[in-house]
Amino acid sequence: MVEDSDLLRVVLDLLSGIGELRCRRMFGGTYIYCDDLFIATLHDDTLYFKANAATAPEFVKRGLPPFSYLKQGAVATLHYYQAPPEVFRTRAAMHRWATKALAAARQDASSKKKRGGTR
Repeated sequence: MVEDSDLLRVVLDLLSGIGELRCRRMFGGTYIYCDDLFIATLHDDTLYFKANAATAPEFVKRGLPPFSYLKQGAVATLHYYQAPPEVFRTRAAMHRWATKALAAARQDASSKKKRGGTR
């Protein structure tokens, strides 16, 4: 198993060039932001990308599970899906999926602004 910090280095290297990247450790994982939008998370040595109604079907079709965790004895699921294995093979594959995550994050941020702010 790859250590989280090693995986983070690999992911950040492959993501380089898509925008301004920054990371934040919280809630037991590492959260990756691109241009100040939350696009991915690393939890338990697994990379998950942001998804929304437009992009989630691509993940589901490939059998990639959503990020989930136990919350007050129940399973909570977020709109982040496990990255497909090919993202670790080439920068182009990583960029293709990260760009989808960034688009989902931008769409969600835009819809929050239209609704009158954040929750």
